[in-house]
Amino acid sequence: MDAADYQLAWIIYVVAGSVLAFLAWRVLYRYVLREIAYVVECFLLALMFTPAFVLPDQSIMAPALIVFLMDSITISPTSGIRALIPLVMALMAALIVAVLLIIGHRYRLRRQR
Repeated sequence: MDAADYQLAWIIYVVAGSVLAFLAWRVLYRYVLREIAYVVECFLLALMFTPAFVLPDQSIMAPALIVFLMDSITISPTSGIRALIPLVMALMAALIVAVLLIIGHRYRLRRQR
């Protein structure tokens, strides 16, 4: 895979992920409590868009969830842990962002009353 194919694959992945995130937000916004929608959407974005190195000595990156699953299946269950480190950090950051969004939402609701 050369550089142009690699960039094209990432562009297609980001566009498809953005469309999925938008559709998920539309569904969550309408049918779920706003606070839960913020948490689920932030976790979805973190799971889909967190990159990880495919091999430790190369600069090629892929979504961390896919790297974790493929390493756990093909190599060994413990080899996927290196892809979990950025994924767990991204999920923690997503939780912080979701809490800030919830606080902002509640503040706006309280100000409107």
